[in-house]
Amino acid sequence: MQLKNDQADNGLAGEREDGTALKPAFRLDRWVPYRMFLVASSTAELLASYYGPRYGLSQASWRILAIAGGRPGLSSKEICHAGALDQFAVSRGIAQLVSLGFARRNAGAGDRRFSAVELTSEGYKVLDEIVSIGQAMEARILESLSEHEREMLHAMLDRIEDACAGAVARGWQAVVGDVRSGG
Repeated sequence: MQLKNDQADNGLAGEREDGTALKPAFRLDRWVPYRMFLVASSTAELLASYYGPRYGLSQASWRILAIAGGRPGLSSKEICHAGALDQFAVSRGIAQLVSLGFARRNAGAGDRRFSAVELTSEGYKVLDEIVSIGQAMEARILESLSEHEREMLHAMLDRIEDACAGAVARGWQAVVGDVRSGG
């Protein structure tokens, strides 16, 4: 069945030729979380195509390397939270970094079950190398924006991250309830 004025193509609500109403089409390509995911995914793939073959790192290991490099001494639980990774991926990633000589685990002074992760000097060298490629990719992405637009983007991303964290903290049921109540 054909739609009047090709309204389905532009995502607008309208009606079919028989007069029945259409709901607005969901446009994945215009959904902000998906668009942000595509940018992140493309960047992650580019970096993985470098550090995977060169150093044998998984994406989780790279993320752990970056987190531990910026915040030495975190526990695996803290790394899980900082990297949005599950405990299994973190344990496996830390083990990989340790076996490659890029990190070490230091037992906690008061609790032997606690271990802090720190990079070795070789780990910091690898991190610096990968970060330089990541920064070059970021520069390529941002070069299409003016300095003012970049500042605005960062400010908007700060607000989006805060709103997302608030929604996640409240849970999907509250988000659905807000939408249904118009709030």
